[in-house]
Amino acid sequence: MSYGKPAISAGALFGAFLLSAALSPATAQDVRIGCSLVQQYGGAEVSAVLDQVRSTVGESEANSLHAKYVGLRNDCSSNLSASRVVRLSPAMHRLLAKYGVNVHRFAVLQR
Repeated sequence: MSYGKPAISAGALFGAFLLSAALSPATAQDVRIGCSLVQQYGGAEVSAVLDQVRSTVGESEANSLHAKYVGLRNDCSSNLSASRVVRLSPAMHRLLAKYGVNVHRFAVLQR
């Protein structure tokens, strides 16, 4: 076991989703996520990560993120231009930044 390293790899932590800027916002932030996220992260990986962060971000946010992921994955199976708007709390932003995950790389520009 290596000490000082996160229990979750940066690659595994979102896929939960999904998502963070270098600075944590003071309020929740909406990010439009595209199919590149579901192409990179499988459902089992996303579920495992959400289970680990659930105590920090809460049941409601974790469940919402999972539902958005499932909906996006289903839509992407027939439409690679599909996207979902995901609301990330400041707590989720902090977790993602802690693990070096920049969700904006999965973001799509709004038209």
